[in-house]
Formats: sequence, C-alpha cells, structure tokens
Amino acid sequence: PRIGELRPWLEQRASEALGTTVQIGGIAAISNGLIPSIELTQVRLLDPQGRDALVLPSVQAALSPHSLLRMGVEQLYIAKPVLDIRRTADGRFWIAGMPLPESSSDDSPALDWLFAQSELAIVGGTVQWTDELRGAPVLALQEVNLVLRNRLLSHAVRLDAQAPAAWGDRFTLSGIFREPLLARHAGHWRGWDGQLYASFPQVDLAHLRRYVDLGVDLAQGQGALRAWVDVKQGAATGATADVQM
Repeated sequence: PRIGELRPWLEQRASEALGTTVQIGGIAAISNGLIPSIELTQVRLLDPQGRDALVLPSVQAALSPHSLLRMGVEQLYIAKPVLDIRRTADGRFWIAGMPLPESSSDDSPALDWLFAQSELAIVGGTVQWTDELRGAPVLALQEVNLVLRNRLLSHAVRLDAQAPAAWGDRFTLSGIFREPLLARHAGHWRGWDGQLYASFPQVDLAHLRRYVDLGVDLAQGQGALRAWVDVKQGAATGATADVQM
C-alpha cells in the first residue's frame, strides 16, 4: 500500500545502475496473487545533455518466485514508449542516452540486466533515429512492436515497425542468437552467433539509401526485399537476399 514511498529510492538506484538520469512519475503495486506485479508510470531516461532519450508512459513488471531469486522480473510489458537512438559524429551509438559497448570487453550493466530477463514486450512504440555521422534527417518509426525472449545462452528477438508513408509498407526484423558457452556477461552481444532476418514487403530505395550503404550508387528503385544475414561474433559474415525490384 505504501510502495509509492519507494519512488525516490528507486530513481536513485536505477540511475546508478544504468549510468544515466532516471525519473519516475509514479509507482503502484497490482495485487493478483501472492506476488504482485509492479506498474511504473511516466518513466524518463535523460541523455547527458538533459534531453529525453527514453520515455515510458507505462511499464508493468510481472514477478515470480524464480525472478525474485535472481533479482529480475518474469516479464516486462511496456506500452507506447518513445526511444531515441543516435550515432554521434565520432561513430559511437547511443540508445536511450547510454553508449553501446565498443568492444566485447566493455561492460554495460544495463544490457546485462536486459538480456538476463525472461521476456520483454513493447507495444505501440516510437523510435527516433538520428545519424549525426551521415547528417541524414531524423527518421521516426511508428507503431513499433518488439518481443525479446532470453533463455539460457540464447536470445530471440522480433521487431515490427512502420516507417514514414513514403518509404513503403510495414517491415519486420527478427533474429535468433546464441552466446558463447563461457560468456560472463549477457550483454556482450559482440560475441554472439546467429542469424538475422529482414522483410520489406514494399520499400522505396531512394529513401533507404540515405540511411544505409547499399553498395551501389542507386538513384531510385522500388520493390520488395527479404534477406537472411549470418552473424558471427556480433558481425555480419554473409547474406542471402530475395529481391524483386
């Protein structure tokens, strides 16, 4: 009943663990059995410049005896988040105001925790991609749905999103990856092996080429694209494409 009093303490602990400023609008317990689930509202992660890097209107965390023993959750359900992803002029990637590790030896407590949870579900999100290195306009993806399932040494992910109307139809990215047997950190994705699948039922390449190196100087093109990309130690090593242009 008095769980709201934990909000300042939770903000401080989350900020320390993630290495970025975390603000929580409200916290409540939802009693549906012996172990309640927790709902956080209006959660904000700020980047070093104080901008909103991640806005979460509602986060529901389902708990279980097993998840409590490992200091985690059974499922995270996030509704309508707004996420900022950017590549700075020095080529470094930042997600929700936090830098991605640049090598397999770099630690990221936030990624370690995320990839140790059983399941993450995001519904109706918005992703804003800023590429300062290319100098391209900000790209906004709408109605983003993401499911991430983590099991012992394996990770499965699927993302469905809608690009701007001029780009084409809704697209899908999915992948299955496996950690090395002796991996010490779940978040060291640069050591993973697996396969990534991409499906673009209808895409305008004139827009895509502004954000992705297609390997050719393409002025215009429309059609459909499917691709299977082999991943070895976090890097693409080969691909098979089914193209109709």
